[in-house]
Amino acid sequence: MAENFEHENGSRAAEEAKIVSMAMNIVRKNEALEILIKKIDKMRADPKFRTCLPELYDLQNTLRRTLQQDKDRDILQLIISEKSELFFIRLRKKYPNLTNSEERLAALIRMDLSSKEIASVLNISVKSVEMNRYRLRKKMQLGAKVNLAKFIDGI
Repeated sequence: MAENFEHENGSRAAEEAKIVSMAMNIVRKNEALEILIKKIDKMRADPKFRTCLPELYDLQNTLRRTLQQDKDRDILQLIISEKSELFFIRLRKKYPNLTNSEERLAALIRMDLSSKEIASVLNISVKSVEMNRYRLRKKMQLGAKVNLAKFIDGI
C-alpha cells in the first residue's frame, strides 16, 4: 500500500513537472515573440526601412495574432484541467463562487508560477494577474499575510 502511494506521488510529481515545463516553454516562446514585435517596432520607426513598412506591419500583426491564438496555451489548459481534476473538485467545494478564470489562476499559482509567467501563459499583463490574484484572495477571504501559493497548494 505504501509503495503504491509513493508511486502515485512520484507519478503526480512527474506529471506536474511536465506541466510546469510546458508552461515555461510557452512563457519563453511568448517572450521571444514579444521581443520580435518590439524589434519590428524599432525597424518601422527607422527611415531606412520605409520601403518595407507594409511587410513589417504584416509580420508584426502575424506575431500578435500568434500570441493571441496560442494553441499551446489551449493544450496546457486542457492538461491542467485533466491532471488537476481532484484539486478543482476540492477548490469548487470549498469556494463555489469562483469563476473559471479564477480556478485557472489558482491552478497556475499552485504550479508555483510567478505573476510574470502566469501573465505570459494567459497572454495578459502582469498588472492584470496581480489584480486577479487580489480578487482571488478576497473571494477566499485571505489576509495579506497569508501566502497565497502555499494556501492554494494546501487545498
